[in-house]
Amino acid sequence: MCNTGCGTYEHPNRAVPGAAAIMIAAGRKKRGSLVAASIAVFTAAVLLCTGVFVYLTLHVTTDSPTLEQVVLRDARLPCTVTVYGRSQDTLSARISFYTARGNLVKIMERSWSGWELIIDCIVVGESGGWLVFPFRVYTDETSVAKGLDLFRFYADDGFPVLYETGSLQPEEKKRLQNIFSIVKTEAWMPGFFGTLRHETVSIRTFEAGREYALYVNERGKLSLVAN
Repeated sequence: MCNTGCGTYEHPNRAVPGAAAIMIAAGRKKRGSLVAASIAVFTAAVLLCTGVFVYLTLHVTTDSPTLEQVVLRDARLPCTVTVYGRSQDTLSARISFYTARGNLVKIMERSWSGWELIIDCIVVGESGGWLVFPFRVYTDETSVAKGLDLFRFYADDGFPVLYETGSLQPEEKKRLQNIFSIVKTEAWMPGFFGTLRHETVSIRTFEAGREYALYVNERGKLSLVAN
């Protein structure tokens, strides 16, 4: 027997006191609200990412000049790698970034755990050639997701100075900036939207202190060649 105010919530396996039933219902309502909020946030993120990508793509493809003077075909990218040496489990190297005119922009030096240094680049087909953007560097003991971001070493006010020739017209520079804006979304755009083209190049066997340049062939494949 229950006194006034008692009740039961019929469960398939057992009876639950009324107060507990209220708590369960409240918990379910809270979980439902969290799920709904999560779905709303996810939907907003998808719409935002889609909007950003469409906006940038339209700005790249609409009334844009060609970039024939900077695209690469069987040519070196102004980015070099110098490996100083390897200890038992670490690799020490320097990556240097230059303008297309050969002016040094920035140097990145550090040591990594691992035996093989891997550079991940984003490759964009353009005007009968290729634009190559070094993306991340990592080793055989890490993943690309945990690699070191390289964009910041050659980005200047949104422009990839690897392609600064000194003779680019304002419209050409703007097109390069827009392409670079799309390329940079690869660092945060959810993978289910697809990815841009990636090419990797690695260095495991090397001559200590020798400088190697990134080289792109006519098909957009990368390799390292000694300077």
